[in-house]
Amino acid sequence: MKRSPKDERAHAATDAMRDQEVLRANKELAAYFQGLRTEREARAALKIIKAFIKERERLDAARRRPLPGLKPVAVPARAAVRTRKKGSAAAARASRRRAAEHTASVRDEQPAEIEAIVGPSDEEASDVTPD
Repeated sequence: MKRSPKDERAHAATDAMRDQEVLRANKELAAYFQGLRTEREARAALKIIKAFIKERERLDAARRRPLPGLKPVAVPARAAVRTRKKGSAAAARASRRRAAEHTASVRDEQPAEIEAIVGPSDEEASDVTPD
């Protein structure tokens, strides 16, 4: 449901007041760690910060306002999921690395049995000199 312009102004004023309150709470908390405030004041500041974070988590990422004291950043059109594509070179390197780590760990566990099947590792082969 779309808000009326009057509601938008009221919401903006409330948001601005909330931002100022969160900035003040951050300063109070920093002052507590410097020994300038009591634990009671720090707990009150934490309540304000936690309430702000909970409210912010409920909002959609595209509709979130920037954190108090920071400039707005561009929101990506689609959230990037950090997975590798199956055919990419990075995925191939990662799978080779995992395979190498697996064979190295298996070699460490049962060296005599594995050497009979696989042969000596590169390090052991370089130690042996041909006669």
